[in-house]
Amino acid sequence: MKKTSILILLFIVFSTCSNHVDPKDPDIVIPEGVKESLAFEYLIHDVEGIVFNMLHYLHERDRGEARTHVTFNIFSGRGACASQNLDTDLNQLILDFSSGCSDNSDRVRKGVIDISYTDPENGIGNVMEIVLTDFALNNLVFNGEIRIENVSNINSDDQKDYMISFSNLALTINLESSIFTGVRTVHYEKADGSVFETTEVEYFAENNIDFLLSNGSSFNLTTPTATKQGFGCWLDGFYLPSFGIQRLSNSGELTTIDYNTGGCDLSVSLQTNNENPGIFVLSEIL
Repeated sequence: MKKTSILILLFIVFSTCSNHVDPKDPDIVIPEGVKESLAFEYLIHDVEGIVFNMLHYLHERDRGEARTHVTFNIFSGRGACASQNLDTDLNQLILDFSSGCSDNSDRVRKGVIDISYTDPENGIGNVMEIVLTDFALNNLVFNGEIRIENVSNINSDDQKDYMISFSNLALTINLESSIFTGVRTVHYEKADGSVFETTEVEYFAENNIDFLLSNGSSFNLTTPTATKQGFGCWLDGFYLPSFGIQRLSNSGELTTIDYNTGGCDLSVSLQTNNENPGIFVLSEIL
């Protein structure tokens, strides 16, 4: 009787374990293209935040005036450790992170971001041409050009719409490079904003992107449900969405990247055509 009870107990334990997915299990194969998709989302948002931060008050700096606004800049601190070279005649701002510097997010950034703009007040129609030269955030590196256009319907400091396009933008992860081409749209709006304690922000993004891995595999990344990021997460240095879904397709294979964690972390759940490989944690490649 005792032997039978032990066998039943072992059966229950093994049955339970077989249904549990351990995201750190080395036998779990993360679908190809997922880490590049997540790394791209993480890094492109960091570049956006840095550029939007430097555009804040740019019209005052362009005229040599002091900062007089009292509204809180939601991107404050992004990239602030870089040396800045502003040429108001050429409408050009160069941010040089050199061999590495750390700002208030405690992330190490390197390289150069060269920003050319058409309107120092960042009004509707402002076009920014961004050249990235070995811009790195920890182990993720960007090289190439990004075009950002202010496509807002109204001129407002509290809400903005941007169209972001790029071609042959190289993302390197641990010496492996992938090439990204496509379009990304961003909408954000804030409430209050006089100080960061009372600021509320909704930051939505959608992607329609094609990318090519170094091994020749090609992918398309789309956003059936707009991703949403939280201001509270930014303050802790987390730049992945907390809500929304992306779909990664490759030759009939479809992987759904689900950001609906509702919290500030670097993990997402994945669902493929035939199975659920579990959870991928971006910190594994940072």
